[in-house]
Amino acid sequence: MLRTLLVKASESPTLRRQVTSRRLTRDVAMRFVAGDNLDAGLDASRALARSGKTVTLDYLGESVTAEHEARAAAKVVLETIDRIGQAGLPAGVSVKPTQMGLRLSPTLCLELLDDIVTAAEAIDQHVTLDMEGSDVTEVTVGLVERLLTAGHREVGCAVQSYLRRTRADVERLSAVGASLRLCKGAYAEPERLAFQSRGEVDANYVACAEYLLADGVYPRIATHDDRLIDHVRNLAVRLGRGRDEFEFQMLYGVRPTLQDALVRDGYRLRVYVPFGDQWYPYFMRRLAERPANVAFFLRALRDT
Repeated sequence: MLRTLLVKASESPTLRRQVTSRRLTRDVAMRFVAGDNLDAGLDASRALARSGKTVTLDYLGESVTAEHEARAAAKVVLETIDRIGQAGLPAGVSVKPTQMGLRLSPTLCLELLDDIVTAAEAIDQHVTLDMEGSDVTEVTVGLVERLLTAGHREVGCAVQSYLRRTRADVERLSAVGASLRLCKGAYAEPERLAFQSRGEVDANYVACAEYLLADGVYPRIATHDDRLIDHVRNLAVRLGRGRDEFEFQMLYGVRPTLQDALVRDGYRLRVYVPFGDQWYPYFMRRLAERPANVAFFLRALRDT
């Protein structure tokens, strides 16, 4: 129930105005977001790189309503890639297809993504398509397939274990060479499309992780859950997967001590670093995704 309410809140223009206009809530939200601009995102990435981590930078925004907005967002992503290359940072990018105009024109979206992936491959970095709501899941999977068919190699997408279709998507995308980010998911979906209980979501996560570690292309295991992390570590040993043959992924500002511990243990750890002024929907979904984040937020408000 709380998760559904928070996801709905992420879509409310009224709540967006109230939250983003208050310095107190903004300051707390900025613990999960690198800052309003690219310079802030790059500064955070440099600090993470110094501590042995890699990064995926995400220019926040989604569901654009005009072509010029999609092209403007693509321009920022291309600038991000250019500056990553100039700085020699161990960083790729994550992109939301609806930010690239998917709901306006799949053709426009594919054009912009092709430009982005081409630029990323020129500096030997990876592009991950973020997975959004279930209404665009199939077309997002199709975009990855089309980009790979066109000859790109450094492109994949996120897959969400709360969706019932995800195990089939994992096998489908692995078969064409996509490197996948496995996460739980942070949208509200009906029971016919998505598992509703934590136990079912976790069980599907484990099943997908087991497939990726056995047969996938460089699995990207995105979780902050100790039980799932331990399961993946043990499974990788049983399957003979070296610690350099997959990576854990975590969110900026979430469980940094655990991030450091994994790096010390010799695991690859990539941090998802969001930046930009469209941070409200992202922040609310992070609260919805993990109850501990809500407690963290409330404690921060109390202590600030």
